[in-house]
Amino acid sequence: MNRALFRATFKQHRKKVAVISMGIILYEGLLTWVYPVIAKNPAVTEIAGSIPSAVKTVFGVPENARTDTFESFISGQFYARIWVMLMALYGIQIANALLAKMVDDGSLAFLLSTPVSRSEILSTQTGVMVSTNAILVAAMIGGVYLGTFCSGIKVEHARYIDLGLLGLSFFSLIEFYSLFFSAWFVEEERAVTYAMGLTLAFYGMDIVGGLSDRLSWLKNLSLFQWFQPQEVLEGTTDPLWPIIGFSVTSAGLWYLTKKVFETKDLAI
Repeated sequence: MNRALFRATFKQHRKKVAVISMGIILYEGLLTWVYPVIAKNPAVTEIAGSIPSAVKTVFGVPENARTDTFESFISGQFYARIWVMLMALYGIQIANALLAKMVDDGSLAFLLSTPVSRSEILSTQTGVMVSTNAILVAAMIGGVYLGTFCSGIKVEHARYIDLGLLGLSFFSLIEFYSLFFSAWFVEEERAVTYAMGLTLAFYGMDIVGGLSDRLSWLKNLSLFQWFQPQEVLEGTTDPLWPIIGFSVTSAGLWYLTKKVFETKDLAI
């Protein structure tokens, strides 16, 4: 990894990371602020319990999951869908900004004219990508800790760390296959299209598989099947194996990306 390149690249993206982090913290603060009011109203719990399973699937809530806990509230309102799509879109964007976009705007040509190898460039860009991902995940954990503390809501803090580790490995996988497409196509538009298309395909299979019994097998093909925030927060599932699976797959994708990038004939 090239430290000078890391600092320069990280500096380019730090404002965006800071804005997204602040947005996450403020939104979690809002949710933790309104939850005590909602929890005191029994009618809200009855309405939540009567929601059809199809609607729960759309919002990423397990069919037989509880609806009367803070974990179910914040999962349904943020973690299960909004946070996932926000982080996925960010991951796709930064993966392409760190490689394919640099080919398009000619900045990669400048880097390659210096005594910095392609392998070193890729390692550095990967470091920036993963570190900004970790900062956003840390903002999620810090935001919910701060919000629940201020609102007097008791939570199992260790489970939010488990969710953070699961999210870090899950979102990193999305970033790594986006980086692979970026190295393969070296055209920002095509790379984004393929990365976005694959992510939406996984997302669609998760939803359709949950809505139809005949198509339930589609859920097994979706990455989103292995990201269940409410179950992790309620302690009904162990995220260890999904974390290992996502991490191993990410390592394999990085190796393939390295091989492709080192041998690619770049039009720069």
